[in-house]
Amino acid sequence: MNKPVDTVITNGKLVLESGIVQGGIGIKNGTICIIATDNHLPQGDRVIDAKQKLVLPGLIDGHAHIHDRGMLDHEEFTPGSFAAAAGGVTTIIDMPLVSQMDTPTLLQEKIDDGSRLSITDFSFNVGMMNEFNYPVIPEMIARGAAAFKAFTCEPFYTNTGVLTRLLSEVSVNGGHITVHCEDQGVLDEFSKDMKNEWDAPVSHSLSRPNLAEQLAVRQVIGIAEQTGGHLHIAHISTREGVREIEKGKLSGVMVTTEVCPHHLVFHRDEMNRIGPRSKMNPPLRSKQDRAELWSALLRGMIDITVSDHAPSPIEKKELGKDDIRQAWSGVDGIQMILRVLLSEGVNKARISIQKLVQVASKNPAKIFGLYPKKGVLQVGSDADIVIVDQTKEEKITSDMMLSKCDWTIYEGLKMKGVPLMTLVRGLPVYEDGKILVKPGYGQYQPMGGRTIEEEA
Repeated sequence: MNKPVDTVITNGKLVLESGIVQGGIGIKNGTICIIATDNHLPQGDRVIDAKQKLVLPGLIDGHAHIHDRGMLDHEEFTPGSFAAAAGGVTTIIDMPLVSQMDTPTLLQEKIDDGSRLSITDFSFNVGMMNEFNYPVIPEMIARGAAAFKAFTCEPFYTNTGVLTRLLSEVSVNGGHITVHCEDQGVLDEFSKDMKNEWDAPVSHSLSRPNLAEQLAVRQVIGIAEQTGGHLHIAHISTREGVREIEKGKLSGVMVTTEVCPHHLVFHRDEMNRIGPRSKMNPPLRSKQDRAELWSALLRGMIDITVSDHAPSPIEKKELGKDDIRQAWSGVDGIQMILRVLLSEGVNKARISIQKLVQVASKNPAKIFGLYPKKGVLQVGSDADIVIVDQTKEEKITSDMMLSKCDWTIYEGLKMKGVPLMTLVRGLPVYEDGKILVKPGYGQYQPMGGRTIEEEA
């Protein structure tokens, strides 16, 4: 005889918006139907004992290069979603890598791919946006893809006039424009200074100085101020960039931003030791920049965490052994966001566990128009849940990574705080290193058109 609910999680420390409470969760038809103390929970067909571990809402990764049909040797939905689940990520917002994803047909093809191949839920950023495809914005929003990607630099450079048009379109129709902010003129000039020094990996960072990010961020915030559209700054990495965003927020501009785990862990002075594996855009910055990113995350000037997961076959990294310009620019990260936030954030008192949930779950759900269906533990929300051991220590190795990538920039680091079990819509999909479901469990999650809500 069936029990009143499908699944009951008992004996947990639930991280709710109101604080951490002892108790459990009842799940029916993939959604949370009750949150209560253990003695008030109904019986369930499946009982999961959280063993006094933290119970968090599943993470939402708003910037991950998971399934580009032109580069499936880098990553694809099945191993990418395995890695996501192993990192407590229950919804992936896939980002175009090199192939355009800017028509309803291309969107539907990727929805079909995800529906066949992913074990986590998923949605999509549209891009790359340019002077020809901006008219597609209303139709893509109507189809649930309300996030759009543009660049202020190569290889997908978009001029300020087009950025103005893009932000005007989202101002009218909802959604948001995510902009990769580095000034192309600064990049061109500083690259000249690195002549005959490209054998040193740190030259990649020195050729893309903080000034490039600062100028681009300042400019696009100025455009957003005039158009009223929601601007989202991709992977902020510098003190100067943070200051520009803070000024924009305080002036009432609708601007949000994100930070990646690699910018919270590594710094520029380590690049020559790590080698070409350390190359990404924007590049690793100074220790001072890294400290400011943690401070801005704590203060709410950085809104969300994302992985910018963009690994490649190791051979494409090692092309940069003698000339860093030849290495693929990108690293892994989707399995590491929660680990980094727990180990380097919560366990080192840089952020609280409530702040972790805010930047990794709740705020991404709001920005991407998925809240309150996603991003929170409350009755009526999807039962996307991760159970975490905050005190467990592990050494990071490539062998533990479930991504298609067979290496990790985090190799050898010791971290404290481990996701033990991940549930997507009430079903355990990952536990203690093992994937528990077959590809195809994941579902497309249409975004709402209006994607930002001011915090009280």
